[in-house]
Amino acid sequence: MKQFLFIIITLVFHFTIWGQGKEKVFDAPSSNFIDLSLQTHKGKLRFGFQDGYFLKSDGSYVKANEASYFEMDKRFSHNNASRHAFTELLKIRFKEDMFAAMDKDYFTERTQNMYDKELKSYTAQQHVLTLANALCTTDRAITFFCNSKEEDCIKVFPQQGYYNEPRNIRPWGGRGASEFQKLRAYTSFVKNDFPLAEKWSKTLYPDNKITGYYVAKTNLGTYDFKEGGYWLHTHQFHNQGFLLRWFGLQPSNSSERKLVHPNGSSILLKMSPEKAETFSENYRQMFLVFEVTAYVNGLENYRADQLKSTFSLNSPIIEIYSDDGLTNRVAEIDINTMVSKTR
Repeated sequence: MKQFLFIIITLVFHFTIWGQGKEKVFDAPSSNFIDLSLQTHKGKLRFGFQDGYFLKSDGSYVKANEASYFEMDKRFSHNNASRHAFTELLKIRFKEDMFAAMDKDYFTERTQNMYDKELKSYTAQQHVLTLANALCTTDRAITFFCNSKEEDCIKVFPQQGYYNEPRNIRPWGGRGASEFQKLRAYTSFVKNDFPLAEKWSKTLYPDNKITGYYVAKTNLGTYDFKEGGYWLHTHQFHNQGFLLRWFGLQPSNSSERKLVHPNGSSILLKMSPEKAETFSENYRQMFLVFEVTAYVNGLENYRADQLKSTFSLNSPIIEIYSDDGLTNRVAEIDINTMVSKTR
């Protein structure tokens, strides 16, 4: 009976701390890799603007002295690392020719005049370095990226429960490593860990199609008394978030085309003046949610090393929330009947 009560208490605590939406976990094929935990909405992957974990549904923020702060902070760290690692894994399937040309025994030096095979090998090796930094657990990363003769490995790596920052790309062997240490770290990862990462990448949405929700953030703006509502500006959606970008929307009808006008467009959130006055006092940011199908189409170009993705809408309904956790739904707009204008 005591064990049963403990399980119930644990589950309730888990929901309280992680209550801004269950995440989809992709279990790593090796204990050397981190599991990937990606945000969802209604059980499907969440693209675009992500939950920052610290914004509550009432518009206030979780403070550093609150009991849940560090759990939220660790969750943010895990999700941030997971999104980066997930993206790097997806890229592998579009670089098969590069990895086929990659030298697994020695570093390919970058020179002014490189042959095609050398360029591919060098580019693949750079991706492997990024992948190792993104995927490896702290213990595994220390064996590849820390030189104990020069640095305190315990202090320079994230503490328990935290993950490597995506922009923190450590060099092979660690600070001050010799050419022998660097090469040993590289060849060890390539021969022992990379084959597992390569296989894992092929299991992640192998048809390059993912159903989910695209989330965009916009400011509430000034109330328009003549039109009776707030204009939500789509130009504020650009360059936001995970995997998908607003300019990747592929409209299927005239109503959807209004959303992606070249000059930018605005959507009217209708609201009476009486309701709007109270509403504007409580909320300043709006989060628009679109049900979508995402398509991963390859790489934009090798130099930029960015995934090329597009998406189509699965529903004409735009859900509108007041918080990035998508817990407080305040309105919805039907794309087929919406009032819109171009800039």
